[in-house]
Amino acid sequence: MRHSVLFFITVLISSSLLSGCKGNVLPPLPSGDQTVTGILRPAELSAVRRGSFFINQDGINVYYAESSLVNLRAYENKQVTLRGVLEHNTDPEDLPVLVVESIVDVEETVEDYTLSGLNVSLQAPRSWEMLKREGKFQFRIKDEEDPILVIWNEQGELLPDGGVPIVVDATRASRMIDELSGTQLISVKRNGVILMLRFSPGDRINADRLREEFMTLLKSIDLQVEDIDTGPSIGTGSLSTPCGGTAGILCPAGYFCDVQDFEDNIGKCRKI
Repeated sequence: MRHSVLFFITVLISSSLLSGCKGNVLPPLPSGDQTVTGILRPAELSAVRRGSFFINQDGINVYYAESSLVNLRAYENKQVTLRGVLEHNTDPEDLPVLVVESIVDVEETVEDYTLSGLNVSLQAPRSWEMLKREGKFQFRIKDEEDPILVIWNEQGELLPDGGVPIVVDATRASRMIDELSGTQLISVKRNGVILMLRFSPGDRINADRLREEFMTLLKSIDLQVEDIDTGPSIGTGSLSTPCGGTAGILCPAGYFCDVQDFEDNIGKCRKI
C-alpha cells in the first residue's frame, strides 16, 4: 500500500493538537506489515535520529528507512517496494521509520543512453528527456523548455584554466561552478577534443535533487577506451594517463598502474 502525503499532513496536524491537550502524545501509525513504494534516497547520518535512508514519493520524503536484514545501500536511488513495520522516530516530530524486512520489487529510475558521435554512454534519470540539436545533446525535464544538461565536443588539447581537477571514468577532467546560478561546467580531456558538460539547475525548487542526479550521471559516464589520450609516453607500452592517487584512477583493460610516486601513490598506465 502506497501512503499519500495527505496522510502525513493529517497525522502532523493531529499530533500538534494532541500535544497541546495531553502533552507528548504520539500520533498513531498503521500497525502490522506495511508495503511502501518510493525512491530510496540516502539520509544524513545521525547519532540520534533513526533511519539511514529516505523513502521519497513524488519528490517528497515520507518515511525514513532502516534495516538489519536488508542491505538498503544496494538499492540507493532506485524505485523500490519495501515491506516492513512502521515505528516512531527518536524525535516524535520527525518522520516515522520503516523497519524494512524485505524487498518486494525494484524498478530502475535511470535510462541508458549512447551519445553517437561523442563515443559516450551514460545513465540519466527517466524524468529527463534527450534530444540532439545543432550537434549537441540536450537533456530536459519533461514539460520544460530549457535544458538541464547540454553535452558536446570542442576541439582542443588543454582543459580550461581555473577549474577544480576531477576524474570522469578514470580520465582527467575539471569542474567550474558559478556559485550564483549553480551552473557547472565539466571538461573532460580526450584524444584531440574536450568533452563538455554544462549542467544548469537554475532556480528550480528541486535544484538540490537535480544536483544529486547530475552527480550520479557523472559517475555513470563510460568513455570508449580508444579515446583515451595516448600522447607522449614513458617507456614501451606506456600511456600518458595517470593512475592511482587519492582519486583512485584506474587504468583501462589490458593495462596496469605502474606506481612511480610512492608518497602520493601516483603512477602511469602500462600495458600488461
